[in-house]
Amino acid sequence: MRSTVLKWLKGTGIVILWLLSGVLILAIFMGGLWVTGGFLKGYPALLPAIIAAFFISRVAVARSSSNTGKLLRLIPVTIFLMVVFWSMIPMAPDELEPFPDEPNMEMWDLGNNRMVSISHHRPPDDLTEREEAIIFVHGGPGAYVRDFDRDFAASFTEEGYHVFVYDQVGAGRSPIVDVQDYTHEANVMDLHNIINKVDKPVILFGQSYGAGLASSYLDYHRGDHNVRKIILTEPGPLPGAYPQSGPYYDEKTTSAENFDDPGFFEAVSSPRLLFGMILPVGNKFIGQQEMMNSITPELQKKIVATSFCKESDEDIPEFKQLRVNPLASRNIRSSYMEEETPNLTDIDIPVMMLLGECSYFPRGYVMEYFEAFSINRSHWIPGVGHILWGTENGEQLTREAMLSFLDNTEMPLPNEPDYDSRFEFIEQGR
Repeated sequence: MRSTVLKWLKGTGIVILWLLSGVLILAIFMGGLWVTGGFLKGYPALLPAIIAAFFISRVAVARSSSNTGKLLRLIPVTIFLMVVFWSMIPMAPDELEPFPDEPNMEMWDLGNNRMVSISHHRPPDDLTEREEAIIFVHGGPGAYVRDFDRDFAASFTEEGYHVFVYDQVGAGRSPIVDVQDYTHEANVMDLHNIINKVDKPVILFGQSYGAGLASSYLDYHRGDHNVRKIILTEPGPLPGAYPQSGPYYDEKTTSAENFDDPGFFEAVSSPRLLFGMILPVGNKFIGQQEMMNSITPELQKKIVATSFCKESDEDIPEFKQLRVNPLASRNIRSSYMEEETPNLTDIDIPVMMLLGECSYFPRGYVMEYFEAFSINRSHWIPGVGHILWGTENGEQLTREAMLSFLDNTEMPLPNEPDYDSRFEFIEQGR
C-alpha cells in the first residue's frame, strides 16, 4: 500500500513538474517582453523563450526511457510554446483607415495635442432656441457615440436645444494620442474645454462612465462652471469608488436578465490581446492601432448586446461600428480608480438619475450617487438594459422622463429609488 502511494505521489510530482516547465516558457517570454518593453514587436523576448524550450525539451527526453513518456513530457512545453508563437501573430492591421466626412461632424482642437470629433445638432429654424445646450457624455471609456445614441440625443433639438455629442479622445472618430496620455483627468479637462467652446449654459447628459466623468467635472470645477442641470443615466461606479466588496457590490443585483452571449468572452481571449493589456504603458509589443482594429464589428455587437435585456435581443438597433480603444479604456479606468470620490451634495443644480431594469452594474455602486449628490428625481425604467433608449419603449419613457425634468413638469414615472429607499430597492432585485 505504501509503495503504491509513493509511486502515485512521485508520478503526480513529475506531472506537476513538467506542467510548470511549460509555464516557465511563458514566464520567460512575458519577462522578456516586460524587460524590453516589447521592443521590435517582441522578437527579442521570443528568442530566450525558444532557447529555454529547447533545453527543457532535452532534459525531458533524457529523463524518460520510453517513447510514450518522452512524448507526454514534451506536451506542456509544446502547448505553451504554441501560445507564445500564437501571441506573436498580429490580430489586425497596424494602420487606421480614415473615415469619410459626415454632416454636422467637426474636429475641435482642445489643446495639448488633443482633438475630438464632435457633432453639433441645431434646433429647427421655426423653434425658439433654449438658453441651455445639451452635451452628451458617452460611456466606456475607450468607446464612442453610436448612431442610436447620437440620434436619441439629437432628438432634443425638436425641443429647441442645441445638442453636442463627441467621441472622447482616442476612440470613435477622435484622433489617438500617446497611450500614457489617456487618463480620466485628461478627459475631465477635455470636457471643460468643450463646455467653454460651446459658450452657453449647459445640461450635462452622462451615460455609464460618462456620468462619472460629468461628476468629476463638477468636482474639479466646483463653483466655477456653467452647468445648469445634470442627467445621470445608468451611471457606473463613482470615481475612486471601485472596487468594493459586499452583497451589493460583488455581483449584479438586478433580478432581470441581461442579454448574454458567451462568444464575447471567446472573442477577447486572444493571448496577444491579453498580453498587450497587462504589459506596461507604452510597450511596443502591440500598438493601439492594432488593438483598435482587432475589436471587430462582430465583437462590438456582442459588447453592445450585454446592455440589453434578453427579451430585447432581436430589437438591438443597427449602428455603424467605429473605433474602440482597449488601451485607452485600461489606462483611463486605472486613473479613474485612483481619483478622489466626489461629494457634490452642496452643488446648487438639479440632478436626475435614470436606471434600467436589466443593468449589469451591481446596484451598490449606483446607490452611492445618492451619497454624492442631492438627487431631485430618480426613475427606474422597466424593460430596458444599460442603454435606456435602445428599444422603442425605452426611448419613449426615457425621453418623457428627461423632458419632465428639463421643463420642471409632472413626473411621468414614480420617483424611485430615493435616498431612503435605496437599499430596499437593491434587496427587491430592481
